Amino acid sequence: MTDDLVVAFDSAYFGGRLSADARSLLAALADAEDDAIALADRAFRLMRMAGIDAKDVAAYTAWLIGFSVPRTVPSAWHGSVPPLTLASRHARLDEYVAGNSWHQPEAGVFLDLGCGFPPMTTIGTARSLPGWQVIGADPAFGQYLVYDEDGRYALFDPEKRLRFVQSGNTDPDPEATRERFSRLLTDLLDGREGSGARLVAEPSREFECDNLTLVREGMGEIEIPGGVDVIRCMNVLMYYDQTFRLRTLEWAAGLLRPGGLLICGSNWAHSTCSRYTVYQRRGGSLVAREFAFGVDNVRPIELAPWYALHDDNVENRANAHAVGILRRDPRFRRHFDDRLDVELADLGVCARGADGYLGGAGDRSADDLAVIAAELAERLDEFVEDAVTVLQRNGYEAWRNSAAHVAMTPFMPPPLPNSRVR
Repeated sequence: MTDDLVVAFDSAYFGGRLSADARSLLAALADAEDDAIALADRAFRLMRMAGIDAKDVAAYTAWLIGFSVPRTVPSAWHGSVPPLTLASRHARLDEYVAGNSWHQPEAGVFLDLGCGFPPMTTIGTARSLPGWQVIGADPAFGQYLVYDEDGRYALFDPEKRLRFVQSGNTDPDPEATRERFSRLLTDLLDGREGSGARLVAEPSREFECDNLTLVREGMGEIEIPGGVDVIRCMNVLMYYDQTFRLRTLEWAAGLLRPGGLLICGSNWAHSTCSRYTVYQRRGGSLVAREFAFGVDNVRPIELAPWYALHDDNVENRANAHAVGILRRDPRFRRHFDDRLDVELADLGVCARGADGYLGGAGDRSADDLAVIAAELAERLDEFVEDAVTVLQRNGYEAWRNSAAHVAMTPFMPPPLPNSRVR
């Protein structure tokens, strides 16, 4: 059954030309829930929309789809949204806020909506924008933080329900890990210590400082007297459909000050794989000012640009459409792909083999790969201006924004084609 599914994916989206390694790694979808298989199908449709060739699907990317996807979809979290957060994830967006031409208040108020825990992105913003008052908000802020003897952590809500485990998307036995942390919480609350584990109650209080406040609230719950200048809502709306997004825009318009900005979309570690829309409040409603994406999305080894839980996600579709324009330009594609192959070989990850296919990541850890992806993105930044030129030549208004991303006047991307398999 699963072999048939992988063959169907390969045939439908890549003409039956995926590498044997990629097909083997995709077979790990064998025991996946329906939402994981649907996400894999959606990822392949986005790749096809973006013009990704079978030989450019790295074995590492196939592993992410086969192994990591089943551990990150909502079914793996019992339908909840995991408060996953990564240090420096929004560093380039902090640069954007500091340097954008749309809105520059003298002493701004910044709301990081759905900031996750630990609130690393919010802490980074408070440091990057010291003149701003920064508020981090997430309904998933836990009541209890449990560290095990190795320093890994789990977050529990006030009812002692597990919300997040640090290694949840790479753990070979996540259920056993959840049970282990639940036992640790019980032991620590009952005063049984000695294993090296420790408990922190109300952990969010530890992170607050003069210009940083944290609140356990979500969309539609937050009331901030006087409003805010910027709302950043990254890696949140991806979990919801277009109807929810429209309600969010309406709510945000009521909270923003005149001229204020809403930045919403998705990205990955160290601001890689970015794609986002910037809205501005004008006359009581929101106007889309720009869609932007990182040039590393043109041929990524990471899964993030293709990670989509809904067909109608605006940023995923816009990103795939824009990348498709760039990859259809023979000169740009040749220069970009040749340079990327050189950089991958130099970094020792996903190097192209003698058979012409991109390889795997070896025994690199997730943290190492995140650093490598950030280094790779920086090395490719010189292609931003070339990408802008190609988009302009194709009739789009485009420019390099203050985050060093490719920016475009917002457009309505074409719908994601229907599945060819399911």
